Amino acid sequence: MQFEKWYDKNYKKLLVLPVIILTLSLIYMGFFYFQTGDIIYKDVSLTGGTTITIQTEIPSEDLKNIISQSLTDFEIKTISNNAGNQLELMVTVKESETETLEIILEDFLGYNLTSKNSSKETTSSSLSADFYKQLIIAVLLAFFWMAAVVFLIFSKDRKTKFWIILINILFGYFLGKFFLTINPIISVIIFLAFSIIIIRIYIKNSVPSFAIMLSAFSNILMMLAIVDLIGMKISTAGIVAFLMIIGYSVDTDILLTTRLLKKKENTNTALFGAFKTGITMTITSIIAITTALIVVLPFASVLNQIFTILLIGLFLDLFNTWITNASIIKWYVETR
Repeated sequence: MQFEKWYDKNYKKLLVLPVIILTLSLIYMGFFYFQTGDIIYKDVSLTGGTTITIQTEIPSEDLKNIISQSLTDFEIKTISNNAGNQLELMVTVKESETETLEIILEDFLGYNLTSKNSSKETTSSSLSADFYKQLIIAVLLAFFWMAAVVFLIFSKDRKTKFWIILINILFGYFLGKFFLTINPIISVIIFLAFSIIIIRIYIKNSVPSFAIMLSAFSNILMMLAIVDLIGMKISTAGIVAFLMIIGYSVDTDILLTTRLLKKKENTNTALFGAFKTGITMTITSIIAITTALIVVLPFASVLNQIFTILLIGLFLDLFNTWITNASIIKWYVETR
């Protein structure tokens, strides 16, 4: 009862915390973009390059010191077994520096690299760049259509629903055909115009839909800021993890919103009931993904990145669902 009284008195004030974190994330991402020209650090699957894997017990630091004498832009990953014993080293460089890397490795190891003692994987830079653009479009389309579906569920105005579907179709056509092919400034202006129109419709006709959209957007943006802050190089698998998080973040938001809008008990009882169910779902997912990450961590596979991003996203989902979305929905229900 004491917590309920405190929460009723302060739930609006709690919105200050996500606003501050979201603002800091936006500022950081702005600085990051101006410094790097992109919103993420990209690995070889998105930039193009060559990865050579060698079977050796030589410490990665020794190899790093040798390669750094000739090359500046490279990355070394260690692959180990469950006991922590090193099995292989993966060295990644730009596509143009493949031959130089092979010469360095052969001189250092004292033997020629063959298919029996090593493996080589090369990705074209132009192919990677096109693939990256398509993945970004896929993430944007997934996010806006997720928001549209939520609006169709919670809005009651059929005419507005029709306009939302039409706008999203036009928006999707623009993203697929012109977003990355015309002048960047014009693309950003059109993108912002579509976004502002959609957001205005959501706020005017369905506050719950806007709250879910804001919560999912905050989740993605904060996750991007954290991933960039820790210096993680995102691969194609990492982009897929971002798509998965969009689905994860909406589940508990819809559960919460549905419970409060269709409540038969008082607001707090419905909210705490939804919290109990939602927190159980999320914590179960966190435990399962953490266990999987511990198992695959020594092998330096793409699963490491997927599980790491999912874990970050799930923890942020707890924050954005039960502070951001819960406070807005409670405010809306009690005002209505």
